[in-house]
Amino acid sequence: MTFRELQLADETIFNNWIKDWKQETKKVSIATSLDSTFSQYLINLEKMKTHNVNHLVKATNYFFIEDNIIKGGVSARWDLNDHLLKFGGHIGYGVSPAWRKQGVAKQMLKLTLAFYKARHISPILITAEIWNTASRKTIESNGGILENIVNEPDTDKYWCRYWVDL
Repeated sequence: MTFRELQLADETIFNNWIKDWKQETKKVSIATSLDSTFSQYLINLEKMKTHNVNHLVKATNYFFIEDNIIKGGVSARWDLNDHLLKFGGHIGYGVSPAWRKQGVAKQMLKLTLAFYKARHISPILITAEIWNTASRKTIESNGGILENIVNEPDTDKYWCRYWVDL
C-alpha cells in the first residue's frame, strides 16, 4: 500500500478510479471527472499545493494505492475559507465503492492527520453529512469530537462538524 500524490504513470489507474465512481449518486471532489488532460490535471494539482487556484484554498491530494488500484483519495486543505470553516473542513476524502467497509478511510485519515501534525496545523476540522454514518465513525475513530451539526442553506444538507486536536 502507498499513500501518495499522483504521478504521470498513474493515468490508467486514475481513469479506473474515476470510472468506479460513475454510478455513485454522491460524488466527492477527489473523484471528479477531468475537464482537461491528465498531465494538465497533475500540473493543476501541483499549483494547488502553493497557490489558491480557482478560488480554492491551498491543498494537496493524496491517493491510497494498493495492487495498482486507487482505493481512496484525500484532499488535504491547508487553509480554511468561510465555506470550508462552516461546511467542508480541512479534509475531504472518498473511498471507491468496491473498497468501502475495509478500513481504507480510517487508514487514509490517520495518515493525513500525520501530515497536518508535521506542518503544526491543529486543530483540524473534518465534516461529514449527517446521513453518512460510516464517515462519522471514521472521523470519531481518529479522535474527532463533534462540535455541532449545521445546515447548509444553499443545498439543504446537514453537516456534522468534528474537530481533531493534534
